[in-house]
Amino acid sequence: MRCIEHTLPGGIPGTQYHFQSYHFGETGHDAPHVYLQAGLHADELPGVLLLHRLRKRLMVLEAEGKLAGQVALVPMCNPVGMAQHWAGQHHGRFETGSGENFNRHYPDISRQAADHMAQQALSPREALRAALAALPRNQALDYLRYTLMDMALAADMVLDVHCDSEAALHLYGNHRHSEAATELAGFLQAGATLLCDEAGGMSFDDAVVQNWRRLEQYVGRTLAIPFAVTVELRGVADVDDRFAARDEGALLAWLVVQGVLRGEPVAAPQPPYAPTPLEGVECVVAPHGGIVVYQLPYGQWLPAGSRLGYVLDPLSGETTPLDTRHDGFYYARVAGRLITAGTEVAFIATATPLRDGALLSA
Repeated sequence: MRCIEHTLPGGIPGTQYHFQSYHFGETGHDAPHVYLQAGLHADELPGVLLLHRLRKRLMVLEAEGKLAGQVALVPMCNPVGMAQHWAGQHHGRFETGSGENFNRHYPDISRQAADHMAQQALSPREALRAALAALPRNQALDYLRYTLMDMALAADMVLDVHCDSEAALHLYGNHRHSEAATELAGFLQAGATLLCDEAGGMSFDDAVVQNWRRLEQYVGRTLAIPFAVTVELRGVADVDDRFAARDEGALLAWLVVQGVLRGEPVAAPQPPYAPTPLEGVECVVAPHGGIVVYQLPYGQWLPAGSRLGYVLDPLSGETTPLDTRHDGFYYARVAGRLITAGTEVAFIATATPLRDGALLSA
């Protein structure tokens, strides 16, 4: 194992941020290479626990000669967000200086990469990394995005591990990788696998795929676009050794099938449900502010017209039901029970496209 210490400049003299990446296995053009990171939204910690466990396990497997490919692992990838605390509360989703979501606004470098390929005879991967390296970097957020994206662009498979508010395990991916996403969903037993051509906002995994897709269009030939997904490890409160142990075993079995680990591959289990379009997510909206009271547990398939709960106006006593409009898998809901009018409080994965445009929240 090689441990690399990454240093990001702070915003004022005398300040810096640090984080570590861990690199396992042999380098080589034919060796499959997977990149995993957790904690990009720094207040989402189930993945941090999981990748901490996975690092310890990979150290043993590498010593036993079980690494056939490469693994780059960043268990806690966002020291900037980890340091953001006010009055005893951690705020890890948005960078305070800019207000930007840590998991949005990754750069489109595809045009510059195409120019590099034409002028310098670089491979697509080399060209993308060269284009990324040429971007200006001024703030810690710029350096963080560059460092993480550079490691991801070197890989054949990218797993960005997050969690939701209260949720069943689910995945976000690209239609281009439907089979690969279904296979991973089977190992992880993800309740929902949400696929699209482009999610909007250039989130980390989508930015990897979109840069390769756009480069493919510029050069006019088919490219081997890396498999990149967001893995949502349940909810923020699910920092649990039992979940982490199960997910660790699932990822190790998946790594064997990918040829990254030596071992006897097993057939991928079937996921609980087939992939559905990200455009097909039904967002159940609170019609007015108040207290949301849930009456059905998430993590189950529901028919249209199911009553998820209601919103209570505690001043008037008025209650308004929250009913679904489509059949689908109830995969997530907001954890906060005090809500404002128009809040999206629950999410159903349906097979019917319902939305277009930007498909991710802020």
